Amino acid sequence: MITTDFIYHVSFFEKPSKDIDRKDFFFGSLAAIYELFDAKQVGCRIENLWNVGVSDGKPYCNKLCRITKEPLTRKAHSQAARTRKKL
Repeated sequence: MITTDFIYHVSFFEKPSKDIDRKDFFFGSLAAIYELFDAKQVGCRIENLWNVGVSDGKPYCNKLCRITKEPLTRKAHSQAARTRKKL
């Protein structure tokens, strides 16, 4: 069985900090973005993202970054696999 979840892709146009060498980051929720970055680094507050409704096919873009909601497809674990992990 295949399940589809979503992941948020934050792509900065420039490195968000001198301590960070990459520009692309992936998060499980909009709130998780703000655990790593502050509103100044992202260029907006989380409330703005909730209001514009970042959704599949409707990215948010400003002068600092682009935030998209992407499908994440994965194989669901079988019941037998879950039982083995508990042992």
